[in-house]
Order: sequence, then C-alpha cells, then structure tokens
Amino acid sequence: MSITPQMGQQFPSTSPYQQQGGSGSLEQLQQLGQQQPYQQLLQQMGGQQQGLGQQQQQNQQEQQIQQLTQSVVQQVQTQSLAAGVADAFIDIVQPLPGQPQQIFLRIDGQFRSLTTPSPQLHQQIQQAFAFGHQVVGVWDGQSPNVLRSVRIQRF
Repeated sequence: MSITPQMGQQFPSTSPYQQQGGSGSLEQLQQLGQQQPYQQLLQQMGGQQQGLGQQQQQNQQEQQIQQLTQSVVQQVQTQSLAAGVADAFIDIVQPLPGQPQQIFLRIDGQFRSLTTPSPQLHQQIQQAFAFGHQVVGVWDGQSPNVLRSVRIQRF
C-alpha cells in the first residue's frame, strides 16, 4: 500500500486556518482570542497600554509644572522691590466691623499699608517709634501702596 498522494487526491488539513477555506480565518482568530491563555495575554498587553497612558499623563503633568514654575520665576524676577525708612505711622487697632487690622507707615511722603499684622508687630512698631529706632518698609514696585514686610533696626 502506498501512502503517497495520487494526482488530484487531497488530504484533509490539520491547520485550523485552512479548514474552512481561508474565508473563516478571521473568525477563527477571534475564537482563539476568547480562549483563556490568549485572554490573559491580551489583558496584560492592555495593562501595559494603560501604563503607557498613565506615563504620558505623568509626563504632561511634569511639563505643566515646569512651565508654571518657569512663569512664576519670571514674574518674581521682573518684580522690583523697594524699601524706605518710615517717619510716621498710623496704627488701626480696632478697625470697623468687617475690616482687617492695618498699620500705615509714611515712607517718602506716601502712606503704605500692612494688612493684618500680628499683635507683636503692632507693639514692636510702637516701641520702635517711641525709642527712635528705624522702621523699614519693603514693597513691590507693582503695588507700591502695600507693604510686603517690615524690619525694625535698633541701634
């Protein structure tokens, strides 16, 4: 007995892709994808893609933070600070209802305000003027009427 094929004789194929004549290969791939080992592989690949998405989001957030930091640094660099010695002050100890406590220092003939100073600062400014110490006010060039800080120099 001979097992060799004769002319025109076909043997059945064992490949799942050729059993239905080639047109069903997409369906068979989809069926294979539903099997458990392939499902796990697809989930892992999907998880990796999600991880890449999270990494891209993190990179975008880092870029936004860098841009924000750069803009803040540029704003600080463009601000010009000025300082001067106060020759008088007005201390509003009990403001009107709804208004904050304020101290006004007259520097270079202009009153500049310090809003919501601490009780200790009230006392230190009063003592500085009483004992002849210098009270130095610092303000930003963009808002010259608002004091950023106060320094008391004792001799």
